Amino acid sequence: ISTSLLQTHMDSAQASALKKLISTLKEQPELLNEPSLAFFKDYLTSLGATIPAAKAAHTHGHDSAHDSHEHKHGSGCCAHEHESHDHGHDSHSHGHGHDKEQHGSEDEEEEPEEEDPELMAPDSDPPAEVGVAAGGEVSDADMDKAGEMKMAAAEAASGGDYAKAVECYTSVLKLMPSPLVFAKRGDCFLKLKKPNAAIRDCDKALESNPDSAKALKVRGMAKRYLGDYEAAQKDLALAQRIDYDDAVDGIQRFVIKRCADRQARAVKQKAKEAERAAKAAARRREEARREYEKQKEEEAAGGGGMPGGMPGMPGMGGMPGGMGGRR
Repeated sequence: ISTSLLQTHMDSAQASALKKLISTLKEQPELLNEPSLAFFKDYLTSLGATIPAAKAAHTHGHDSAHDSHEHKHGSGCCAHEHESHDHGHDSHSHGHGHDKEQHGSEDEEEEPEEEDPELMAPDSDPPAEVGVAAGGEVSDADMDKAGEMKMAAAEAASGGDYAKAVECYTSVLKLMPSPLVFAKRGDCFLKLKKPNAAIRDCDKALESNPDSAKALKVRGMAKRYLGDYEAAQKDLALAQRIDYDDAVDGIQRFVIKRCADRQARAVKQKAKEAERAAKAAARRREEARREYEKQKEEEAAGGGGMPGGMPGMPGMGGMPGGMGGRR
C-alpha cells in the first residue's frame, strides 16, 4: 500500500496499532479464534491463510509433560501439538512393552545342572605328612618295618578301616616314600570322603611317576566327586589308556555324559545370549526409526500456517478505530 493510499484510509496511530496487532498475532496465532477478532479471521481466510485451531483444555494426568512439550514445539499449531502427544504416548507404551520383553528374557535363568547326589563336600584338613625325600639310603631295619606297615595298611583298608590304613601308609612314607604308596594313601583319603587330601597325594605321586595309572585313577575319581568333571575325564582317560580297569569304566561313562551335558548347556546359553543381543539391536533400530519419523512429521507440520511460525502473545490492545475506511 502506498503512503498516500494508506493516509487516505487511516492515520499513523491506526497504522501503528494494526502493526502491533499483527506482531502479536504472529506470536500467538490462536488468538484469531477469539470472537472479537472474527472479522479479521474471516479476512485472512479469504486471502487463503491457514488459521490455527483453538487449543483444547488438557485433562490428561501428565499435565507437566504436556506443558513442556508445548513449550518445546510452540512454533507449531495446536493440532500438531495434539498429534505430537499421541506419538509420545505411543512411544511410551511401545517402550514399556519392550521393557517387559527385555526383562522377561533377562530373567530367564540358566538351565540348572542335574543334581549329582554323590558329590562330596571339599575337605580343608591340613596336608598330611609326606615323609623324607625319596632316594636316600634305607637300612634293612627300615625296609623290614616299612614292609610290615604296608601289610598292616592293606589289611586295614580291606577291613574298611581307612583311617588306620592312612596312619600305616604315613609311617611307610616316613621310611620309604614312593609314588605307589602316595597313590594308595590317596585312595584311602578318598574313601574317607577327603577328595582334596586324595588329590594332594596323587599330585605327589605323579611328580615322581607321571604314568602312575593308580594315581591318575584316584585323582580322576576325586575330581569327579568334587564336580570337576572335565578334569576328571582327562585323568581317567589317560589312566585307562595306561592300564584299563573295568571298575573305572562306569565312572568314566558318567563323567563323559556330564561333560557333554555341560557343553550342550553352554552352547544353548550362548545361543540365548545371541538372540537377546539381536532383539536388543532390533529394538534400538526400531526406536531410532520411530524417532526419525516423529521428527520428520514435526518438521513437516511446523512448515504450514501463517508465515514466521506464530507462537506466544503477551496482551494486546483493542483494535484501532476507523479501520474499515474513511468517514
